[in-house]
Amino acid sequence: MWKQEIHKVLKTNQIAFEVNQTISVFEILYLPDFQLFLHLIDLQNFPLKALPITYFQLLSESINQQNQRIIHLWEDVWIDKQDLVQSRILAMIGKFSRLNARHCFIERIDMPTADKFLNDNHLQGSVKAKFKYGLFLKTQYVEKFLDKRSIENELIAVATFSGGRTFKEGERKGFRSYELIRFASLKGFVVVGGMDKLLKAFIAEHSPDDIMSYADRDWSDGRSYLKLGFSKIGLSKPQCFVLDKKSNQRLLTTESNYEIVNAGSIKFVKILKLNS
Repeated sequence: MWKQEIHKVLKTNQIAFEVNQTISVFEILYLPDFQLFLHLIDLQNFPLKALPITYFQLLSESINQQNQRIIHLWEDVWIDKQDLVQSRILAMIGKFSRLNARHCFIERIDMPTADKFLNDNHLQGSVKAKFKYGLFLKTQYVEKFLDKRSIENELIAVATFSGGRTFKEGERKGFRSYELIRFASLKGFVVVGGMDKLLKAFIAEHSPDDIMSYADRDWSDGRSYLKLGFSKIGLSKPQCFVLDKKSNQRLLTTESNYEIVNAGSIKFVKILKLNS
């Protein structure tokens, strides 16, 4: 049923696709106009014990090497965050509303505000962070771009960061590093220059020597990080989870008793201070 719902979304939005069942044990929808694969992973008959932990990671590498993209879309993610998944897929193929960072201002926000926004607009929700920044649409643009009769400033993007950590050894010894933990824009919108503006605000306030971050390989090949001046420095191992069937929540576990596994992450770093 859930896969038919995705078929319907694509047809409703007049997006051409082909069903491909040759490169995976799961159904894949190929969107030729966008060189994008949707890998639909069904939980009901998931033959996990017959698959290596690196199965999804290696498939991502194979697709990315052909300059194409793949989304590993798990059934539990679709069921839990259907509207957000649909919005994310449509945004990846250019079906979104556009906002511009020059129409916005930045303010520090509290954790409850960041939590609500990220839980509503980020597929992985919110996690603990030390520094939280919000990008707000200026009052004079709210009604024009968001079609709202409101005089309130509108929060349209959020970025959260860790506290600083000083390297105690290695070639970067003595340098202070921070992590970009989460970034999300308002569902259905792309904020042109938004992430860049938030990064610059954080850099101006904290003067980090570098900023690192991770791209979730279930959804991203990391190209947006490269555009922001980050460099790819490595791959993280796939994470293993047990799925709580009642709450539909994923719980981290060990390789010996996992039920599902992701495609891992790509680690990026933006170096702002070079070694002397």
